[in-house]
Amino acid sequence: MIPAIRQQTILDLLAEHDTIYMEFLSDYLGISLSTLRRDLRELESFGKVSLLHGGGVQLNRKSTELSITAKLTMNKEAKNKIALKASTYVQDNDVIFLDPSSTTLQMIPHLVNRNITVITNGIYHINQLAAHNISGIMIGGNIKQSTNSCIGPLAEASLTQLNFNKCFLGSNGFSKKSGITNHDINEYTIKKIAMDKSSVSYFLLDSAKYNVVTMIKVASLSDPNIIIEKEIPELSDLNNIIIA
Repeated sequence: MIPAIRQQTILDLLAEHDTIYMEFLSDYLGISLSTLRRDLRELESFGKVSLLHGGGVQLNRKSTELSITAKLTMNKEAKNKIALKASTYVQDNDVIFLDPSSTTLQMIPHLVNRNITVITNGIYHINQLAAHNISGIMIGGNIKQSTNSCIGPLAEASLTQLNFNKCFLGSNGFSKKSGITNHDINEYTIKKIAMDKSSVSYFLLDSAKYNVVTMIKVASLSDPNIIIEKEIPELSDLNNIIIA
């Protein structure tokens, strides 16, 4: 297993547990402790993990972008509530865009038997659309492995040619001070184009992401509609918040 894949596997495991110990990781990955320490030191140097006394390892959730498979295991109940609520805003004959977030993926089972077209740059998403017999169009481009999505100039050029009734987007974090933020500038560009080409935009944000701030501001909290699974008192003055 090459180092990049090992390190992503470590991050995925840490997404499911508060703390994992080196002995477990070494056995799970089938590598020596010295090799594991090199991987962990590299992850630590990028601010992705914290190494604890006694051999424990924790994920630095504020600075790490997780794979979609890891995200699917987190806050499932909240994401399902948000996805169900979001699906009620989809109407017959809509053309909608779903970005490759784990919460927009949960919308797909709720879109069965609708007369709609779903456009997405998510590889997981297009597979699920096909499995549920929902009309879908795949936006191609450079493959980003951690999110199983297509990004880059080809994807951006394709999106600019299209118009949507609605777009449904995810993000890595949001806060009152910093707005809605994301790790990846390429994904930022996709989201901005989708918002510009949509009549109405929705961000699907579970409350665990509140006060998590990542690198790039995508939008102010007051700009798009935001669907959350429960009320956040600090945001009570915003009239664009939808409680699932």
